[in-house]
Amino acid sequence: MITKKNIFDIKTHSKVKQAVSTSYEELLHDLREDLTAGYTNDFFSEGFLDRLKEIIGDKELNSYSDLNFYWSTLLENVIYLVQLHEECMEAKTAKDDEEFTEVEEELFNFWNDSDLTESFLELLSADNAILDASKVLQPILENQIVSFFYLNISKNPLLGEESYIYKAIPEKGDNDQCLYLGSTNQLVRLEPACETFPTLPIVGVNKHQNLIYLEGDKRYVITEGLDPLTIGEKEFHVLPNCEKGFSKVEEIRTNIIKAFSIIKENSENLYNTLLKFSHTIIPIDEPSIVSYSQQQLPGYSCINVFERDFVDLIDDLLHENGHHYLNTLLNSEELINEDDEKIFFSPWRKSLRPIRGIYHGAFTFYWALELFSTLFENEVLEKKFNNFDEKQKNKITLRFLEEFEMLTFCFEDLDAAYKAEKVTEEGRKLIKVIEQLTFDKKELTQKAINLLDEESLNSLNELKSLLKKEGTHYRL
Repeated sequence: MITKKNIFDIKTHSKVKQAVSTSYEELLHDLREDLTAGYTNDFFSEGFLDRLKEIIGDKELNSYSDLNFYWSTLLENVIYLVQLHEECMEAKTAKDDEEFTEVEEELFNFWNDSDLTESFLELLSADNAILDASKVLQPILENQIVSFFYLNISKNPLLGEESYIYKAIPEKGDNDQCLYLGSTNQLVRLEPACETFPTLPIVGVNKHQNLIYLEGDKRYVITEGLDPLTIGEKEFHVLPNCEKGFSKVEEIRTNIIKAFSIIKENSENLYNTLLKFSHTIIPIDEPSIVSYSQQQLPGYSCINVFERDFVDLIDDLLHENGHHYLNTLLNSEELINEDDEKIFFSPWRKSLRPIRGIYHGAFTFYWALELFSTLFENEVLEKKFNNFDEKQKNKITLRFLEEFEMLTFCFEDLDAAYKAEKVTEEGRKLIKVIEQLTFDKKELTQKAINLLDEESLNSLNELKSLLKKEGTHYRL
């Protein structure tokens, strides 16, 4: 169990990651048994089950890795989908008088929450039934399971008469210029830009000769990827996701090294936590998007390094790492009971959010509080180091105070969520750790307020007024 004393502890981090590894191995064992005896070709598209039975026994899947975990979630999604198909057919047979059954609603939500939403809605607009539209798209998910395995996991060639569609994954660095394959991020150049991107028709992969065969016999050689950064004893990858990223990759890498150095100088705890849960930075250039990551793809952080300054970069690295930390816990423990009720005000989004949004917000923005309170104490108050100019120091001070106010605002709602059984007992224990650590900063906030300039103080007071107004408004 995570406590106030061990949340930064390396041994605790290892136990958290080991729990996910064990959970993955148990899942793999169950999948292997189910696919051997529990499914027939009636459930899947032609030829897919036979191919899957060949894949599932591959020794490269035996041990946990972030890419193996991602692959297992792809497979779980398809199995869930075919189960919905079966239930949908049974429900329609039993309830002919109902136009829209409960399971059809689940099926609709499955696709509506996917990255194939647009295709699904187009099929529905052409007067296809929900089940029929779903079956049209099912082969795309099945193809991704096969192609992702052979491109990113397998050591063996894929050579056959069938072609497979690989859908590029921007969250792990894929872009219109190249693909990054496997844990070593081998580079597949796509020059000139491929017209079929983000989907590539693949007819063969030969890992021994470092070749990918695309439809039309176009061949792209897998070359060496970008050299990883050596930070501490760990390799850290920076994989450009856009044209601007390629042109400024060395500058980005330099800034990331500097950010790690400042974090380490100010807090070994934050530094060790960052190294434990993150391993790849995807520099993105997406207006209005700060940073993001996927629960299914641990360790990969997509960070906008073009519209944010250096202080923001340090913050974003730790923020996404906070998501990875929490998602690692969520991948092996049940901390919240998710629903779509948007009844909690998020001070970061300035809008109502479901329990998942507010729980993630409290955990992940705590790391911003820890960062900025530490920087304030060391760099601003005690002047131990000289890493920031006066403008940056003022921003650090304000950000510390803002995060304290926003986190404090959320704890009342998280208590209410626990009473409403939206947060589990284990989930409550974790949030109480964050709450205690937050309130430990109370005395330091008084020192920070005294150093704010007038403009920043007005900004902080506006935030306090907003939180007071929103709390009074929606908590009644």
